[in-house]
Amino acid sequence: MTHQAAFIKERHANLVVEHVETPSPGDDEILVKVEVIAFSPIEYKLQRYIVSRPQISPDTKIQPRFELHKISYPHALGLTFSGIVHAVGPNVISLKVGDNIAGARGIAQLNDNRFGAYQQFALVKEKLCSKLLPRTTLEDAAAAILNLATISSALTLHLGLDRPSLSGTPSTKGEKVLIYGGSSMCGGLAIKFAVAAGYTVVTTSSPRNLDFVESLGADHIIDHTAAPKTIQDELVHHGPYKAILDTIGSPPTSGVIMPYLASIGGGVYNALTPLIGDAPGNVQCRFASYGWDIENEEHPNFRRWFFEELLPKGLESGLVTPIRTQEIEGGLGNAQKALDMMANGAVSGRKLIMYP
Repeated sequence: MTHQAAFIKERHANLVVEHVETPSPGDDEILVKVEVIAFSPIEYKLQRYIVSRPQISPDTKIQPRFELHKISYPHALGLTFSGIVHAVGPNVISLKVGDNIAGARGIAQLNDNRFGAYQQFALVKEKLCSKLLPRTTLEDAAAAILNLATISSALTLHLGLDRPSLSGTPSTKGEKVLIYGGSSMCGGLAIKFAVAAGYTVVTTSSPRNLDFVESLGADHIIDHTAAPKTIQDELVHHGPYKAILDTIGSPPTSGVIMPYLASIGGGVYNALTPLIGDAPGNVQCRFASYGWDIENEEHPNFRRWFFEELLPKGLESGLVTPIRTQEIEGGLGNAQKALDMMANGAVSGRKLIMYP
């Protein structure tokens, strides 16, 4: 049996689609008929970015480029997907043929093409997938899994916030959390997560996405198209904050958050991308590969909670708000289009998905 898969054949090359042998699942592995691919900006960066990170002067207009993870070639891209269990390997006990699942590619499988999401059949480790509940769509699950893993790790493991209640109404903690970038894929999930954990959330949004961000339950929304000084004054007015998460991680956002923290005597915040440039001496920006924590053996309880509780029950109950999606039509032959759109900044407030 063969199926189609999309590959980068060499460094920085565009994707090409080829037929490959469909693998059989090994120990603790599941073979999935991929129904929905969810695209992530990490993937275009894996395709395009170079190894070394050049020194950037403050006035440069060159976009810094660096390799997040070393990949081998040919490389089948893709980190997350949803689909139907086609076969199970030895020792698999939680899933059976016919189950709907959402799965994530582990970093240990990053250079094993059988686990790439950009194909019609893919392997996934049992510990890195969720059995979906009946009312959850494959589209919602595929779109949510990676961003939800990222913000769950960032907010709980790195910023020390409590986990949200998966049933009932949370008790109000009387503490504020700043989620910068409320209309982004991670920002929207982070707002709902923090609100469900009992925190008061202050966030930012453009007027265009205001209605969507309001629906997530934030207590106050700052217009991020305002002048930086205006935003900083708003942050002071609505603070202080138990935790700050920058879900955008661009120079304009750090150019607002860092002066705000410096103006109140310094502080620490977390961002979803590495800081470009230097922070003031009394300000620290922390970055980690948050999404990989779902497979980190130092946090086995977090992984089990994420895949067995938060992802399936959160999607089913509405705690995890379905991310707004945009379909890239044409199947695997158009996967490069999705990568180019993300690289060129042509995606806003939507998660790109594809039916392979």
